[in-house]
Amino acid sequence: MDDMVRAGKQGRTLPKAGMMMCTAAGWAAALASLVSYPYVFGAAAIILGIRISKGGSRAGLPLVAASILLMAAGLIFSDMLHEYLKNIIGV
Repeated sequence: MDDMVRAGKQGRTLPKAGMMMCTAAGWAAALASLVSYPYVFGAAAIILGIRISKGGSRAGLPLVAASILLMAAGLIFSDMLHEYLKNIIGV
């Protein structure tokens, strides 16, 4: 019976390459939530952070905390940051 329980838990860990890609995508979504669509990108970053932390990595919890903070900042300052970035780029 113990072997069956262990066999079910082995499939929940992500491979190292998948963990790194999820981490990079999570941080990119967290930073994108600062500029535009904070609900969409912030929620995606939180979901990826939870997935990373359930996969066994310790990088998931800081990602969740940072994405919540950046999503809140994006909700407050998104219009100002969007106009500022448009002026810098020159569009």
